[in-house]
Amino acid sequence: MIQIEARHLIHCDEDTFWELFFSAEVNERMYRDVLKFPSFEVLEQREDERTMVRKATGQPRIHGLPAPIQSMLGPNFRYIEDSVFDKAARSWSWTMAPNLLSDRLRNSGTLRVERSGPGEVTRVARATIEAKIFGFGKVLEGIMEKEMRAGWDDSAAFLNRWAAEHPARAAS
Repeated sequence: MIQIEARHLIHCDEDTFWELFFSAEVNERMYRDVLKFPSFEVLEQREDERTMVRKATGQPRIHGLPAPIQSMLGPNFRYIEDSVFDKAARSWSWTMAPNLLSDRLRNSGTLRVERSGPGEVTRVARATIEAKIFGFGKVLEGIMEKEMRAGWDDSAAFLNRWAAEHPARAAS
């Protein structure tokens, strides 16, 4: 099991960050065009005065896996994301349950933002990755970490491009 953290400067205020984070349009473009997911779909999103709850399913792009792991996962590897945004704490937490090896693979974490300056926040993402697969667990955890970090880097660049291209929304 490994725990990772990534910090990215995002060029918008905190309210705008969360607006973009939950925007269907932004998510569709990010997962399809930037992260290259074959599919990502929000199955349910509801909110009350304290929380926003989201259930989504994703099929991440899989590459760079050792052949035995690739054959174990197959071409239809997917996950279900269960997440909650706590409005008071302004923190998003998630768990991802894969459709295969769900008793051996675990990914969970939190995401929040810190104010960094006028019109800027630092996105702080923390995750726990665990792969209990004899002989391949540490290798798979390392690959998952690399993919998550690359995804976080790419999504930060995308959010900054989006904010620059939509300045009225980013400056609110």
